[in-house]
Amino acid sequence: MDSQQPPPNTSHKPSIAGETVVELLYSPSQRERGIITLDAQGLFRVRTDFWDVSDWDFIREAYWCQKHIGTFTDTLTSARTLCLERLK
Repeated sequence: MDSQQPPPNTSHKPSIAGETVVELLYSPSQRERGIITLDAQGLFRVRTDFWDVSDWDFIREAYWCQKHIGTFTDTLTSARTLCLERLK
């Protein structure tokens, strides 16, 4: 059995209830991603996920896992700046 871990699945598009995904940004390694969404109140929200391969050797599963939630702002430009800061 091949134990090589899979690369991050950058084709996966997240879905967040009550919000529209506006943009996905990735760290240079692509092992972290930032998700910018727009909610019903017109606020841009920034979340980050990481590519979790911790179960790979046991169940051959890798998936995006939430890392950070809670940053929000009123402009897309600010959301991008905040997102890129989290991905450094």
